[in-house]
This record gives sequence, structure tokens and C-alpha cells, in this order.
Amino acid sequence: MAYTVSGVLHYRIASGEPGQKRALVRAAARMALEENASQVTREYLPRQLEEAQSALALKLSDWRQLDARWPIEIKARLVLRLEGEAAARAQAYEDALRDQQLHHELYESRVSYMRDKVLGDADTARAWWLERHREGHQLIAWDEFNTHILPFVGRAEDAQTNAMRTAHVLAQVVERLEDDPARHKLFVATARLLMKEMDWPDLAEGLTLAEQRKLQPEH
Repeated sequence: MAYTVSGVLHYRIASGEPGQKRALVRAAARMALEENASQVTREYLPRQLEEAQSALALKLSDWRQLDARWPIEIKARLVLRLEGEAAARAQAYEDALRDQQLHHELYESRVSYMRDKVLGDADTARAWWLERHREGHQLIAWDEFNTHILPFVGRAEDAQTNAMRTAHVLAQVVERLEDDPARHKLFVATARLLMKEMDWPDLAEGLTLAEQRKLQPEH
């Protein structure tokens, strides 16, 4: 960033050094001032003009030798300004920075809303999904909800959500077995045996009845 600078520069030959030509001393003093001022100002953003000004004041308020190549001591009082193209570039930078910060804050807000509100429990997630499709003319894509939303809903101790996830997995199993009668028969027999081992004879009987109804011809 190019600053417009005004102020007063003082310079002198360090004690014990032989005399130097005045023009040479002045040029060396200006060079040392520009190099050191540049080192300070490049550490600050355009909007930190006052901070850069204060840092320069601290560095240049007392006599000091700023360049080991020259036996010259300097001190200065400088005023920094942003003018013309530099001011326009600084404003454009600030506008772009604010725009990015706004986008970041909006993103963080959306993520927090999804995490803390929408995905907090299964009922809220389903209501949110229904609302998203409220004005649509297509069927509500519950398969898409089950695949992409449901896995992130609720917490580990949320029994309702865990039950929904389990039901979704089992529904996928049944769907995959539709075109594989041999595996379907094996799965049902295994599930029935497991239910009996778990001492759930009513569920095993319910599964048997469901399979029998499925095999009955339609009238």
C-alpha cells in the first residue's frame, strides 16, 4: 500500500565520525527513513492507518541510527495519508473483506441452525423437509431424506432417530432382497430364528404371517 507522507526529518552525523558531504548525508538519511518506515507500515492493513502512524512515531521519535551502513542518526515526525488510487484500492479491499466476512457469518449461521435446530431431533427434521417441499409439485422425496438427512439427525441417545435409522436400513435390505428369492428366504429364516433366540415369539410369528400373505395370490 502506497501512503502519502508529510512531516519533518532530522538527521545528524553520529559522534566520532568524520565529516561527510551534506548532500550524501541527506540522501542516506532519506533512504534509511523510507526503508524503516516501509518495514513498519507493511505490517498493518489499510484500515489500521492510526496504528501504523503510532508505530512510526514510537520508532522515529528519538535519535537513532537506523542503517548500519551509514554513521547517521535520524528522527522524524511523519503523517500518513491514503489518497487517490491508494485510497480507492484500500476502500475496494475493505469492501471485499467485509463481503467475505458477511458470507462467512451467513454460512456459520446456516450451519449452526442446521446443527442445533433442524438436525436436533427427527420430528423437527421431518417438518423442515416437508416445509422445503411445501410449494413443490413433485412428490416428497423421502428416500432422499432418509439417505442424506436422516444419518445426521439427533444424538446418540435419541431413541426415536435411532429407530428411524434402523427402519430405513431394514427397508433397504427388504428392497434389495426383492429380486433375489433365495437370499430373501435365507434372510427371513435367519431373522425368524434370531427373534426366537431373543425370546420374541410374537415377532417371529408376525414375520411368518407377513411372508404367508405375500405368497398368497391376489384375487
